[in-house]
Amino acid sequence: MHLRHLLRHPTLSIAALLAAAAASPSAWSAEEQACAPSTIAAVARWAGISGPLVPWETTPGGLIAAAACKPLPDASVTTIAAIAFDTLQEGPTQGDGSKLQVVALVEHDTVVAAHHAQIEEDATTAVGRYRIDTARYRLSPSVRAFGTVFHSHALGARYGDANAGAELTLWVREGPQLRPVLGTNLWGWISIVGTPCMLQERLQRSEEARITLAVEKTSRHGFADLSLTAHVTQHEVRDGAAGQTRQRRVRTVLRYDGQSYGSDMFRDFWYSASLRRP
Repeated sequence: MHLRHLLRHPTLSIAALLAAAAASPSAWSAEEQACAPSTIAAVARWAGISGPLVPWETTPGGLIAAAACKPLPDASVTTIAAIAFDTLQEGPTQGDGSKLQVVALVEHDTVVAAHHAQIEEDATTAVGRYRIDTARYRLSPSVRAFGTVFHSHALGARYGDANAGAELTLWVREGPQLRPVLGTNLWGWISIVGTPCMLQERLQRSEEARITLAVEKTSRHGFADLSLTAHVTQHEVRDGAAGQTRQRRVRTVLRYDGQSYGSDMFRDFWYSASLRRP
């Protein structure tokens, strides 16, 4: 997928895997963000896609791998749509190739601005679901961004000594185009003590982070600064039993360089210094 940094690691312990999987944002409850058939049809026309515009998991030959839609705040006639099309029609299996992702603004069943990209699927990436984020990302007096959150359902992505998920992309409209200006993961996990796959270890310790995004009062190059705050919880398993937990918060500020705030879907700013990438 565009705006993506992937990490591949060996298998982690089953106890840690279960904890990470249970806490992963893919399990979060979210409001229904269904797309109207007319909206899906409009996006398909824009992308030049024809065929059965129904979910691939329930209908043979269906082209819709994932979709989410939500009205644009303060502009109810405009719908934000994020749709992944299975243009290869190889069936609903993980890692079966690529999917076409289209993020679009739709008005009166017509796409007025859009962006398309390929999602390359493999052992660590498989289309799961989207969520539209319409928080008040006011980047300037005349620019309000919106977000799309991509959740991968690839089982391989849950294994390793580190993990990340819930990939947020912020978009701004420029005429008929949508431009991505930020990419970040909203969830992360890392093993601190213990060796992946070792089930009999006396002590295992890991940290999990839920990351939130906020708009700051300061600005650079015409766009407001953004801050990421990681709410970090340290988990401990000692002799097979859950032990003590600790909590901390880590904050970093992102500044617009005239083109973007940067993109990293595997952020480590919240790691302890010894664990960060060089």
